[in-house]
Amino acid sequence: MKTFSVATLGCRVNHYEAEQIASVLRGRGLSRVPAPGGDVRVVHTCSVTTEAAVKSRQATRRATRLTVLGQTEAATTEFDGPAKVIVTGCWAMSDRAAAEALPGVSAVIGHSDDVHGRLNGLLDAWLPPASAPRKSSLGMMSLPQLGERQTEHQRAFLKVQDGCDAHCTYCIIPQLRPNLWSKSTDDAVDEANAMVAAGHREIVLTGIFLGAFGQPTALRRRQPADRKPLAELIDALCTRVPGLLRLRMSSLEPGDLDADLIRTLGRYEQVVPHFHLPLQSGSDALLRRMNRQYSRQQFIEMIDQVNEAFDRPAVTTDIIAGFPGEDDAAFADTLAVADHARFVHIHAFPYSPRPNTAAARWTDRRLPPAVVDERMNLLRDRASTFSIAFANQFVGQDVTVLVEHQKERTGLRHGRCERYFDVHFEADEMVRAGDLLRARMDRVTAGRVHGTVQA
Repeated sequence: MKTFSVATLGCRVNHYEAEQIASVLRGRGLSRVPAPGGDVRVVHTCSVTTEAAVKSRQATRRATRLTVLGQTEAATTEFDGPAKVIVTGCWAMSDRAAAEALPGVSAVIGHSDDVHGRLNGLLDAWLPPASAPRKSSLGMMSLPQLGERQTEHQRAFLKVQDGCDAHCTYCIIPQLRPNLWSKSTDDAVDEANAMVAAGHREIVLTGIFLGAFGQPTALRRRQPADRKPLAELIDALCTRVPGLLRLRMSSLEPGDLDADLIRTLGRYEQVVPHFHLPLQSGSDALLRRMNRQYSRQQFIEMIDQVNEAFDRPAVTTDIIAGFPGEDDAAFADTLAVADHARFVHIHAFPYSPRPNTAAARWTDRRLPPAVVDERMNLLRDRASTFSIAFANQFVGQDVTVLVEHQKERTGLRHGRCERYFDVHFEADEMVRAGDLLRARMDRVTAGRVHGTVQA
């Protein structure tokens, strides 16, 4: 049997789309193997930062198995030649010519292409004839809904929105995914039911700009004030998907998480008390320069509303360190907001100029690397302190854990609890990945939370 692999970089939306691509390949009779092996090797790429683009290029080169001399050393496959390498995703859009120029790349498929039709067309050329592929001009939306168990995670990612036109000054995504699209509520419910039937207990709602679900634009000043489509979607998923035990949001912002949505989220026990709320900066001046759609005070008010509405919610965030023009006072504002929010995890990343974005032109305002590194360390230290303190609140209490695969080096099982953090525990062979169980929190160390499975 011919085989395939999918190497995925980037966000949860990319992981969902990678599962859609895998579903198409399985439907053509191919069996999945670990990346970067297989007769067909898909690299689903990311280009949100310069570093992500570099990693995407590196992953593509690994898939083609190039030596340092630039010679193809791919083993003979069932195609009687080198493996077929397909590059998809955001890097396939932002750096298409560079991807096409890499030796060993068989095809490059961008978001705006008919992804489903292109995949089937390639497979028609490489494999024995099959049923006629579905033709579409809807880009990534031409791919099928997911009805199989997702292989990479115990949680299932459900993409309900695509596209962004908000144009943050550091971000390339609006140029790569400019057209906003939302899945219908009925389609989302049908897909969620299929995911639960396939064995998933938790679903994570994802989108390029999740708060723009059901909206014609991500610009809130242009959104109809009388429509609350995201709240309606949450209501439908929690009432029309029997067996759904957990529902998690991928990312929301102050304009998204308003009082109406908070009330809807708080109404259902399936909604976990974990919210990823990207801050990026705590400085009003930098937020304006970034073209973010909220102020420092609006972000703080959102944090206060979440803490009031939910029992000890876990709040995680993204912060850019060293954005052009970030002086000491601006960074101090960011630390002050972090101290107020007490984020249990901070995805801190150093600013890197992404070509063709507004911020990339501000070369005179860039910070020395040593200053950026110091700020990254301060953010990581804060996050570690907050994370340990947050988890310690639950020592001696029971949490529910969604079990992941066993970690080979430790022999311990682990799983993510409803409030985001991982719990490590001993378990016999009867405990399987994907199980949802209760664990008593025993102790918290700097690198791990330990628990005991409860009957």
